[in-house]
Amino acid sequence: MKSARVVFRGAVPFSPDFDDIYFNTDDPIGQSEYVFNSVFDEIWEKKSEFNVLEAGFGAGLNFLCAFKRFKNSDKFLNFVSIEKTPIARDDLAKIYANFSELADVSGEFLDAYPPLIRGFHRLNLAPNVTLTLCFGDVDEVLDELSFIADAVFMDGFAPAKNEAMWSERVCAKIANLCALGASVCTYSASGALKRALQNSGFEVNLLKGYGKKREMLRAKFVGERQAEGEIWFSRFDPAATVAPKTALVIGGGVAGCVCAFKLRQRGLDVTIAEKRSDIALNGSGNHCGILMPLITKPTVNLGRMHMNAFLQAARFYGQNLGAQEIEFCGATDYAYEQKTLERFYEWREFDADNGVFELKFDDEPYASAFIFNGAKARPRKMCKAASMGIKTLLNCEFTGFETLEGGAVRAHFKDGRSIDADVLVLAIGSESMELFADYDIRLSSVRGQVTHIAPAVWTSAPFSAKGYVCPPADGVQVIGATYDRNLFLDEPRSSDDEKNLADVAEFLDGKFTKSERLNLSGEQDLNLTTDPDGAAENLNRLEASRNDINLSKNTDLRAKTAGNPVQARDASNLTVPEKSSNIAAKIPQNVRIIGSKVGYRSYSGDRFPLIGRLYDEDFYKDSYKSLLWTKSKSNPHPKYVPNVYVSTAHGSRGLCTAVLGAELICDLVFDRPLCIEKSLFDELHLARFLVRKLKKGLK
Repeated sequence: MKSARVVFRGAVPFSPDFDDIYFNTDDPIGQSEYVFNSVFDEIWEKKSEFNVLEAGFGAGLNFLCAFKRFKNSDKFLNFVSIEKTPIARDDLAKIYANFSELADVSGEFLDAYPPLIRGFHRLNLAPNVTLTLCFGDVDEVLDELSFIADAVFMDGFAPAKNEAMWSERVCAKIANLCALGASVCTYSASGALKRALQNSGFEVNLLKGYGKKREMLRAKFVGERQAEGEIWFSRFDPAATVAPKTALVIGGGVAGCVCAFKLRQRGLDVTIAEKRSDIALNGSGNHCGILMPLITKPTVNLGRMHMNAFLQAARFYGQNLGAQEIEFCGATDYAYEQKTLERFYEWREFDADNGVFELKFDDEPYASAFIFNGAKARPRKMCKAASMGIKTLLNCEFTGFETLEGGAVRAHFKDGRSIDADVLVLAIGSESMELFADYDIRLSSVRGQVTHIAPAVWTSAPFSAKGYVCPPADGVQVIGATYDRNLFLDEPRSSDDEKNLADVAEFLDGKFTKSERLNLSGEQDLNLTTDPDGAAENLNRLEASRNDINLSKNTDLRAKTAGNPVQARDASNLTVPEKSSNIAAKIPQNVRIIGSKVGYRSYSGDRFPLIGRLYDEDFYKDSYKSLLWTKSKSNPHPKYVPNVYVSTAHGSRGLCTAVLGAELICDLVFDRPLCIEKSLFDELHLARFLVRKLKKGLK
């Protein structure tokens, strides 16, 4: 999306589109504290966690003042701000240069500032401070929010300049997000705004304005919130228990380890239980993987969800992991088939300057999207890093759970032990099919085999076409991957290796040789990533077979070329045009297969992950059995299994969606605003398959 046009009149930012300044010219920090942030003084001792809604992020001064106030406190701040035309990062930096008193927080904010793409952007700026920036029209964004606000900041351009943002329609939607007694703060004293607030359930008072401004409005919500439309997907649980102190996460893959990390970050005492002899031995145990979003047509919900997940994942990994676990070298997605090319063309018309990827239609061998924050990931190392310091129980096979009086959950294990926790998270990937066999949840397990070859494609960044190729790591290059639904075969198959190589034939010469196979499936470990001696031994093994591989001795695998991830070293064997700016490979005469690994991914029937509270199946079937006839009428509030959460069905892009799952579960556990639009939250809801059946009159 296009950034706001900002003209600087001295140090004061001005919007020519709205013919208005962004903030008070005399003392903008003083005005922000007096008009908006003073509301915290009124309720500081009453709460430990505060939810704030802001209409009009603008230059972000209100948030920065709040961030500074909360940063070193023992209180939690969840700040949600809506902005239709966000200011570019460089312009924000220019504005903040004049506010030395905010330097510590403005720097952190600028470091995390998201690309200007429509949708929600969750920024975790401190363990106790979250900012959810919502880029879009205020009227549309308010429909996508799902939380209860303690305070509302209305800080758009003057009502005379931006009438739509101050309308009664907007005020009514704001009212529906307010807690009883919530305050609306604004610098405006407009009579039209006063009437709009009063008609929406607010008690309105005129207070002394700041500086030269004579008056301002302050309103308190005294009305009733309207019932949600599709209440069966409501996130709110009337039977919510006291604040949790302990959490048990079942599953030691990426989804489980990241969730455990985030719950511990919020102060919970967390335990991971894993059935295998170590964490990350199934699909999360791959030697290498790619962090990149699924690019669909711009307005498709699946793609919107993946874009949100990718941006959250890139921020999370960048903040919390090191170069040994993930390398942000970019990634390329090639339009190897017509439908992908059509998606790229739609993005060019919709939002070509989105800040997430660059489209290249003259690329070879296909048009491409270069994802700026794409990365070469080391999934097993990532799990190890995320779970470091968290109590982990191995060889601990989960068999079921029961809820206890008071809301706690007791998990049972095959060896006879039981563990009680305030929060139970089920993140067991491909084994979810058995666990949810009695639920109307469409799940399948998909076998995937990746192929390990001696380094053969000289690329500084991973890329994906029909298959994918990762840059070499510790003497191994990963190519993948196969998809076999509901096939359970732990042993690698030569035919799968052949398919993997055939799927990237554009980047090879189509010839390869088989070697003595390393079985990297099941619980066997590659042992190339943690032990330097092991890595050296592996490289020696590869060196011994170098006569079978056409390698360029002057090639530096560490070299990077900006926007040119695959380097041309020799034109003699090319099977694709070398004029490409983005792909031309040193094609070997032979590719040597040195191993394979089999893992299992969990998929849902609609390709969305399953994330959220575990619902009460019997209650849904009984209470919503007449949805075909009553879906537009009043229905009872949904019932959930107390304090049991699920994060599964992440498919082949779990490196992205696992972070979304962890963040969303924290939102639900701690009653925070959602990190994703409500329409997308509904797509992730575990009861969605059952509700679709009930709406059709099926049982």
